[in-house]
Amino acid sequence: IICTLTTYGVYSTNLLDSPVFPSNEKHQLNISEQLSKGKPGIDESRSFSRLSFSKSFYSFEVKEDTQPTIVGLVEAVHDEEPKTLVYSVLEDDGDGLFLLNPHSGEFLLSRTLDFEAERFYILTVVVQHRDSQLARVRVYFNVADVNDNPPVFKLNAYSVSLPEDAPVGMCFFTLNVSDADDINGEMYVAIMSGDNENKFSVNLQGHLCLKGELDRERSAMYSLLVQANDCSLPEDTRLTATVRLSVHVEDINDNAPHFISDNTVTCPEDTPIQAVVTSVQAVDADSGFNGEIVYSMENSGGGSFRVNRTTGVIYLQRPLDRELEDVIIVTLTVRDKGLPQLASSMNLTVLVEDVNDHDPEFSQTFYSVVIYEDTPRGTSLLKVQAHDNDIGPNGEVRYYMSESGFMIDSVLGVVSVIDQVDREKKSSYSFTVTAADKGDVQRSATATINITLLDINDCVPVFSQYPLTLHVLENGEDPIQNMHQISAFDDDMGLNGLLTYFIENGNSEGPFLLHPNGTFWILQNLDREVQSHHTLKIIAVDSPAPLTGTGTLLIIVDDVNDNRPVFDKDNISTFILEDAPDGTIFARLTASDRDVG
Repeated sequence: IICTLTTYGVYSTNLLDSPVFPSNEKHQLNISEQLSKGKPGIDESRSFSRLSFSKSFYSFEVKEDTQPTIVGLVEAVHDEEPKTLVYSVLEDDGDGLFLLNPHSGEFLLSRTLDFEAERFYILTVVVQHRDSQLARVRVYFNVADVNDNPPVFKLNAYSVSLPEDAPVGMCFFTLNVSDADDINGEMYVAIMSGDNENKFSVNLQGHLCLKGELDRERSAMYSLLVQANDCSLPEDTRLTATVRLSVHVEDINDNAPHFISDNTVTCPEDTPIQAVVTSVQAVDADSGFNGEIVYSMENSGGGSFRVNRTTGVIYLQRPLDRELEDVIIVTLTVRDKGLPQLASSMNLTVLVEDVNDHDPEFSQTFYSVVIYEDTPRGTSLLKVQAHDNDIGPNGEVRYYMSESGFMIDSVLGVVSVIDQVDREKKSSYSFTVTAADKGDVQRSATATINITLLDINDCVPVFSQYPLTLHVLENGEDPIQNMHQISAFDDDMGLNGLLTYFIENGNSEGPFLLHPNGTFWILQNLDREVQSHHTLKIIAVDSPAPLTGTGTLLIIVDDVNDNRPVFDKDNISTFILEDAPDGTIFARLTASDRDVG
């Protein structure tokens, strides 16, 4: 092959001597065959001028964000006039990414690069002198990375659970974050918010670690905002990504239940057996089985009482006699269901009452409660309580009230709502509750209950009229007409009645603007002859759980005299007899005016 190429005047080292060229026999034979066919009968003794490139190979570096421009130049050397040289690409793994000027040897970048998709390209360039001489060279384009990819978390959000007795220093979660960039791909991960108690940290390996002791009863969940940023220089080129990570603290049984109810209760001596004496209440700050509690009675006062294991309600088991025993002390114990089981006890003192010489007394004479207007029927609103210092039936208090829409438990004093309330119809209620004892000569007392209804967003905004109609003069003849106030009405109050206005459709060309406060602007002069009216669909949205009211805004463009009359024809030809009498109609002229009225 070398001999064949030399015979036809091609300097062989340009084709085969470079160490970066692959030994592609098929291509070399094709070149040789084409040269042989192109120059039949050439004298083998003829000498040729040397044709070669200025370098044995070319290497260019191009940043991946480079826009289409000239990115390289190859030059061939020949003894004769260089204008006769023609450059072409023989092998191209860039699929036309780099376009070669056949006359100047300049490479033009034809489209954008992506370092993350392809980091280098190899081309083989051929230069030809007239029809006989060839030389080729390798051209390397190296794509330089720029910081064009932000860090990416594998998931949009993360959730992890951790027991509240987890040891400090434990790393319990790995944040899966990556950066497609090369030298710009190093990252720093940190917690930006949600860790006000400084309980967590992220180490250099991207692991989430515990810095402080946890207490589920204080904080059961942490919503951390984690940010990853690359380490590109300068700093203002750095890219970031954030992710929300929820840390749920799992409960352990580290809190004993304890009583929160009073340890003293009164009971008339004529209270029937199995009657409710009182209801004790205990709480456990733990959750699940660790927070479930059961009641028991260690000392029942000689069998006088029993307690319901689940509700804490205490029932009378035997008749009382104040003259024999006016104070009974029982021991109550509450236990949780955790492992290990925790418990606490309380001594409950039962005072036995007699004779009716005192009026019942409310713990307070004025009760005030605030509820939302969508409070379900049957909901307990508050508990009133009255006390009578008498004993026996004289000290047994019952509650009464007559306000419609509400009821009270006559024994417990729990006030409940039984009808659906509506703040828009009635925003507050004030009524009297009565407590009376059961003596032969009944004694009573009263207290006032005020119930205030809070608004919920249950009313849809309503526009004042449908449709809303505006008349404006065309061409902006009256600047005052360029602004109008649109208003809708919402029976709710506060934020629930705060309305924001939008144009939903009908404003595709943008001649109108509806400000969120309802101010409507006409931004362009309107031409009645082009469009005599515009119909917009507008909406009013309240907050914070938005309800939407819709309306139609009709803008009628009123005419102004802005068009001249125009004859139907520019020239009119007619004839008349010379003896036509006066008043003879010999032609009819017609004209039109685009205005109306």
